[in-house]
Amino acid sequence: MGKLRKQKGLTQEQLASRLGVTSQAVSKWENELSCPDVSLLPALADVFRVSMDELFGLSKKDVELRRGLTAEYRFNGNAQDSSGNDRHGKVTGAVLCENRFGRPNSAYYFDGKDDYIIIEPAPYVNQNAFSLSIWCNYDVNAVLDGWNHAIVSQDGHCRRRVFQLSTMDAHITFHRFLSERDLYVDSPLHKGYWYHIVVSYEEGMSKLYQNGLLVCEQPGSFTPDPEEPLYIGRKCTDEPYFFFHGMIDDLRMYDCALSADEVQELFLEDGWQPQNVPHVPVNEEKDLPVLECVDDIQIAVAKDNIHAASLWYIKYLGFKLLMEHHQEFYLLSLYKEPNLLLRSTSSENVADHLLPPVIFKTKRAVEGLIEHLKAAGAVVKKVEDEGFAHFISFQDPFGHNWVVMREKR
Repeated sequence: MGKLRKQKGLTQEQLASRLGVTSQAVSKWENELSCPDVSLLPALADVFRVSMDELFGLSKKDVELRRGLTAEYRFNGNAQDSSGNDRHGKVTGAVLCENRFGRPNSAYYFDGKDDYIIIEPAPYVNQNAFSLSIWCNYDVNAVLDGWNHAIVSQDGHCRRRVFQLSTMDAHITFHRFLSERDLYVDSPLHKGYWYHIVVSYEEGMSKLYQNGLLVCEQPGSFTPDPEEPLYIGRKCTDEPYFFFHGMIDDLRMYDCALSADEVQELFLEDGWQPQNVPHVPVNEEKDLPVLECVDDIQIAVAKDNIHAASLWYIKYLGFKLLMEHHQEFYLLSLYKEPNLLLRSTSSENVADHLLPPVIFKTKRAVEGLIEHLKAAGAVVKKVEDEGFAHFISFQDPFGHNWVVMREKR
């Protein structure tokens, strides 16, 4: 009983006050000189946030899995924090559903449009060591293009950026905002499948576990910000692709780094039987998009070149034609968005309308991309290694400059 009391941060006097007994009585219970009256057992279980069975027979493993717990959301009927630290969640839109064991009202379903849970103020995060454990299941209709599906994040976008556990294409990724290398799961995820994800940090090293196994680790720093709320199922922004579409369950946060054995115990907790991981084929390099992720931009092209330019951007950079109007303008797009608008102008005015380089992203290998661009008639001007990414600067055959970023993994 003493271990449970200490995990809750209570003194013997504080526990005695909650139960309406003396501190001497609590001391005798913990030293096994006497036992609590049976009428006090429900109150004890409530204080410690454990079941009656756990109160009587809590195993050593169960005790260790609560060591350093700063927040716990089991989603058993609500989004309350069962760690005892009272960082309760506020639910917007998300609805209770079955968890991975098929128990009703024991997880939350997010529709991918506007559902989320917010915890404000956020749980305590230790800058020297912390861990995050969560279960998630992507809906079979989830769209996995580009950055998408924030599972849990404390990301104030341009203000207070702590971490973002989200998805890049079909890869679960712990995003650290370009200042550090991301941690990611190399194998693509499968929709409709329960994943247990753990992120831990200690002594300048971050680790990412999936389904009990270490899949990635990277050195780097970590800076908490207690002013930034914690979101489950979205970022702090209304970016549509970052709303999670699927089920989320059992979020726990710790002020210590979980060991590999503890991660495995969490994965197999409550008798969970690991599922066979479905095979997901990996795209060949030639099937990867040349460009991705850019804001809407306009490019001025000489009227007698605008049709040829649109064909070049479609063939060699992977744009799709959305609309054209009498060779006055062409509207092109990557995926659903963003858009590239080509406007015609006279040949002598093109130089006045050349834009500064716009940074695009790619997952293609640097060497292969350079060969692709040269074969297409582009002039590769410079390749820079900035530590976290390579930047390839090139000029297309119509005089426009481009910059493509290839992040390092």
